[in-house]
Amino acid sequence: MRRPLASRLLVTAFLTVSVCGCSGSQDRGVENRVDASNWPEGYTTWTRLNDAPIFLETERTARNLYVNATALTRASGEGGSFPVGSVLVKEERRLEANPQGRLRLGDVFRVSVMFKVGKGETSGWAFKAFEPQNHKEFGRDRVDPDGCYFCHADASARDYVFSKVR
Repeated sequence: MRRPLASRLLVTAFLTVSVCGCSGSQDRGVENRVDASNWPEGYTTWTRLNDAPIFLETERTARNLYVNATALTRASGEGGSFPVGSVLVKEERRLEANPQGRLRLGDVFRVSVMFKVGKGETSGWAFKAFEPQNHKEFGRDRVDPDGCYFCHADASARDYVFSKVR
């Protein structure tokens, strides 16, 4: 039995509005369109957690830590949960010695990312690392996301995040 044209148009309009509303078609800013399969576009414009690069001289690296606006809305207190859509970025740089032997920041060699996805075997977080030059995800032969999770398990009381998110 065919429905009248008006009924079909009404159903089509309802479905179109429903799908567009759920797909994030509204412009909510770059950071709200980030998902766990993509490079975190624009992360250097997000809130940086450290005032100056964190130097790890023994590893000859330094890092900057960034969070998107969603992560800043975590439940109250340090033990509060981060909402789905939270993204935390660890930008890693090499430390290079200048001619006088003093260490200085070098190029970014890895961008590691934690995405709060909601549910799953890793307590609602997805872990990935990307090549900064081409924004491609590193393969498992270069980065072990399971290892990231097991390390972050030490911070389970703070929803798996070591850094203080302010």
